[in-house]
Amino acid sequence: MMLIRRFTFPLLMLFFTACSNSTEEKNHFPINAFLEEELAQIDSFPIAIIHTRETNEKTDTSLVDKKDFRALAMQMVGIDFQEKKHKNNYEELVLEDVQLGNISIGYTTEDRDLPIRKIELNIDAKTNKIKSIFAERQEKEGEKTLIRKILWTSATELMVNTSYYKEGQLLNNLTERYNWAIGN
Repeated sequence: MMLIRRFTFPLLMLFFTACSNSTEEKNHFPINAFLEEELAQIDSFPIAIIHTRETNEKTDTSLVDKKDFRALAMQMVGIDFQEKKHKNNYEELVLEDVQLGNISIGYTTEDRDLPIRKIELNIDAKTNKIKSIFAERQEKEGEKTLIRKILWTSATELMVNTSYYKEGQLLNNLTERYNWAIGN
């Protein structure tokens, strides 16, 4: 409930800003603040974060320390639109599907120097609660290109699918799931 109240006002401000044709500074959704709230909720409960790793048809399961998970989550999905390098480099698109009761806020960039190429929030139109965040990242690791598809499902899990490429050839796929399932 606190999360809903905390993000209702910024969400409404975002919609009014997105619909205006003024030349004012861009105001994007505060994704980092949302993640901090979710991570604080995880920290406040005596729950384990279960890490499942699948590659080459092999599965491994382990527990992850909450501090390590916090750092990973902020690295994978966290984006601070107040930073100069992000503020004006992302185009915003807001769509509402009345039939499904869903609001989608998407941000994309053509800037190849930014690792997060796309990020999309799916919001329940009735409650204004974020249901999920999807992000696409592309990074270089030596001679390899890593393409990550990331899905943060509120109060449930973080899933990261990483594809490793070298000279345009797919080398390997790795799927990692971090599950904590608060209240589910």
